[in-house]
Amino acid sequence: MRISTGTRRWMLAAALCGGLITGCSSGSGGGDSDEKAQARPATDSKPLAQGALRPLLLTQADLGTGYLQVQEKPGTDKFGDVSVQGCPSLEKLGQRGDEMMFASKAETSFTYDTKATLGEELHSDRPSVLSSKLSELFGAYTACPTYTMTAGDTPIEVKIAKSATPKLGDEQFAYTSTMELPSGAQVLKTMAVRKGNVAVMLVGAPALVDRHIEAAVGKVPAGR
Repeated sequence: MRISTGTRRWMLAAALCGGLITGCSSGSGGGDSDEKAQARPATDSKPLAQGALRPLLLTQADLGTGYLQVQEKPGTDKFGDVSVQGCPSLEKLGQRGDEMMFASKAETSFTYDTKATLGEELHSDRPSVLSSKLSELFGAYTACPTYTMTAGDTPIEVKIAKSATPKLGDEQFAYTSTMELPSGAQVLKTMAVRKGNVAVMLVGAPALVDRHIEAAVGKVPAGR
């Protein structure tokens, strides 16, 4: 199954070094948990524009010493040749493509101590849209405990495990992805928190995601 352009970022962010981030860091994933403080949106406010999201992104000042922001070259397509096999839910998701994207997005990424990495995406849409699409996306990723992702000619075995989430925002989603790479097993953690009409997503070394998710969510004002 070939992954459409609109879904590649989610795929790589979830399970492949070089998605939102520039590399991977070894680590251990969090424990499985089906207990999430899910809240149905009481209001359906309009999405924020990209310009309103950018000031809400994490900065080097927020993260502390040892972090370096990654400057990406404009027009670089890191997702052009990615496919996945062995997971019907992801295959179905891939066929839907751009309809799974949100109204607006802002992003940034960092390296830590030149080894570990942390990427952040902020998405905005109506709360009901964020809620339904995040549930569908994370449900698809956690539906298959294992699958194979191919980047170019390189097959990568991926193992997925649900992760516990902190009690932040209105809804929380998280899982860890373990990639069996030639250099050894590498682990990424993907966590998303919806706060009103903004979704905060961190992807990277599990320890860094856990360390900074509260600060990332805290930059989104209440009542959005």
